[in-house]
Amino acid sequence: MARRPVTLCLGLMALVTAGQAVAQTVPPPVPVPTVTQKPATPAATPAAPTGPPVTYEFPSGAGLLIFHVATAKVADFDAVLVRLKEALVKADASTRKLQAANWIIYKSAEKPGDSVAYLFLFDPAVPKASYDPLLVLAEALPAEAQPLYERMKAAVLRIERMGLTKVR
Repeated sequence: MARRPVTLCLGLMALVTAGQAVAQTVPPPVPVPTVTQKPATPAATPAAPTGPPVTYEFPSGAGLLIFHVATAKVADFDAVLVRLKEALVKADASTRKLQAANWIIYKSAEKPGDSVAYLFLFDPAVPKASYDPLLVLAEALPAEAQPLYERMKAAVLRIERMGLTKVR
């Protein structure tokens, strides 16, 4: 009989802990394939991740991406951001122009430790538009996409994604 309250308590703790997750950690944006990459053999292909696929779309109307960048690689990430800003300005597509108007980038002002946080805020977010920065770079600057991807990949420790809803 004593096992039931303990099991119930542990189950409730797991449920509360799972419900407290505010941000979803996401993998880096989709890499731009190179010509020199060899196709993966069926045996070497990793299992598909469980859960819903991670997207860089924000159907809730607003969104946030938080890039945690290694302190030693901030200059590289900043260089990629310069090209991203240029790609958004250069974009011909009306969707990208709408995104550029409401794509705000913040950098943490706190003294950096192991990483520096960059916040990409999209408010309002364009419905059904991808906010994957590498996709934007690949569309606008295809010749530079792979080197920019490599720089970004080396700099970013992790990415968090949040769909946002307006409260006030």
